[in-house]
Amino acid sequence: MDHYVIKKDTDRDPLGAKIFSNNYEIAEIKKGPELSFILQNRAGDKWNLSSKVHGKIRPFSLAVHDVSRNESREVLTIKDHLFKHNDRFYMFMNHPEGRPLHEYLQSHRYICRLVNFPYTDLADIEHHGKHRLRRYRGVPVGELSGLGIHGHNVKVSKELHDIGLLVAASSYLLYSAA
Repeated sequence: MDHYVIKKDTDRDPLGAKIFSNNYEIAEIKKGPELSFILQNRAGDKWNLSSKVHGKIRPFSLAVHDVSRNESREVLTIKDHLFKHNDRFYMFMNHPEGRPLHEYLQSHRYICRLVNFPYTDLADIEHHGKHRLRRYRGVPVGELSGLGIHGHNVKVSKELHDIGLLVAASSYLLYSAA
């Protein structure tokens, strides 16, 4: 598993944060224009993380655009805790399949790959009611813990390795930096 620790950067930017992996600073988050943040890694790649998803401000939602080059292309969309990657759906703050509910109340939060999820597109979910989404369980592929003041910890499995930094930064902004 890849492990990321995100800590508030109160010295330079009260709304910013630094992201560490293996005790090395690998990226930083800064306040961007309007309702957005800019994520930049040490290689100079940049992403815009905005709470405007498909033109609407949504709770527990982010649109991540790669803005490293002169173009802006959406690389990750999180809508109502859900995101899709490599044709699979994942949910932040989900309870893993086969684990007792009281464990959810006392332990870490999880990112789960949803099993037997009946939808094929994020847009379909809105029409069928997002309130029923919490009943779907899945296979844990990530773990979230801690607050941003002392360090928000995000672990992601190999299947999310290619978007691990984006998932970690998004998790921090959605659940810890409020």
